[in-house]
Amino acid sequence: MDYFTKFIIDNFILLCVGIVVVLNCIQYYHRQKRISLYSILIISGALVLALSRSFELYSRDIKNVTLTTLFSIIGYILRPIILYFFILMNWDNKKTRDVILSSIPFVILAIIYSLSFVPGAKEYVINFTINDQGDVTFGGGWLRFSSHVLAGVYLGWLLVISLSRLRAKHFVHGLAILICALFVIFAVVIETFFDSNNEIYLLNGTIAVAALTHYLFSFIEKTQMDSLTGMYNRETFYRDFPRMDKTTDGIIQFDLNGLKYINDTFGHHEGDVALASISRIILKTANRGMYAYRLGGDEFIVLANNCSVLEMLDIVKRIREQIRETNYYCSIGYAYRQNRDISLKDLSKEAEKMMYEDKTEFYKTAPFKRRKTDS
Repeated sequence: MDYFTKFIIDNFILLCVGIVVVLNCIQYYHRQKRISLYSILIISGALVLALSRSFELYSRDIKNVTLTTLFSIIGYILRPIILYFFILMNWDNKKTRDVILSSIPFVILAIIYSLSFVPGAKEYVINFTINDQGDVTFGGGWLRFSSHVLAGVYLGWLLVISLSRLRAKHFVHGLAILICALFVIFAVVIETFFDSNNEIYLLNGTIAVAALTHYLFSFIEKTQMDSLTGMYNRETFYRDFPRMDKTTDGIIQFDLNGLKYINDTFGHHEGDVALASISRIILKTANRGMYAYRLGGDEFIVLANNCSVLEMLDIVKRIREQIRETNYYCSIGYAYRQNRDISLKDLSKEAEKMMYEDKTEFYKTAPFKRRKTDS
């Protein structure tokens, strides 16, 4: 069997899944740029990893120790890098400094594996030699496990990210990360501990499936979000509302005052800016157990889970203070469930009533007239 045919057979899943992922990422790049970018990088990394293995096998067959060592090193370094792409895909609010610092281990890793070309040091890293039968054999020392250690650290990081999202507002996203991490962990364990003859090669296909799984979960989650505000959309609210009847302690409702005035006076773009500004304040201030939704137009609602009345009042206070620092006005109503006899529907009516009372008071001294279409 020639090397090209063997490459196609060994990496058939990677190639098929990779084509699907890349085509979808290109088509929907404008909707989720970060997910699409890192999905393409992950698939590309897996493809380069597969190529490096094929070239390593070819180099062994032609008895070239230098090339065998080079392509083996590429494989060792690429594995944790691909995992790092998964982390960057899910690392919210990352700063350039943090990305640079967290990528330093790859520089150290490259330096360690470059010692494989240094006489006297290669015995501690990777050491390919030609035996009496003329075959290239593998040897090495404890430093060759540097890649495994770094990969383990990044897998642990991925697990922490997934668990934090499972506990927070993005359960589906957290579940996707967890599934992807477990896929890769199983493949690494099988290849490391059950493949003494280097005959099992699951990692590339597993990475491809993990990338596809993550992309699909992220795409599904994206359909639940309002693209302008980053909050959950109206459909998601109607799905979650009955499910949270037993866990929601309080409800906070918001209504942006004068949206029609902003649209008519300054244009709809400025209206979108106003809605996005208010939503950012709400999302930034809300606690972990609070789920924020845009009901449509200028109306927002927050369902507060596992929250005390003092915590909810503090959230409302801080949101009011931050909105006052903007050029916008927002009416707010809230209600807290002291006992479970009050239904979530009645609690919502109570919060809505308070919000409209707040709106009525606002328009008594508002800097612009209330329009008929202003709610």
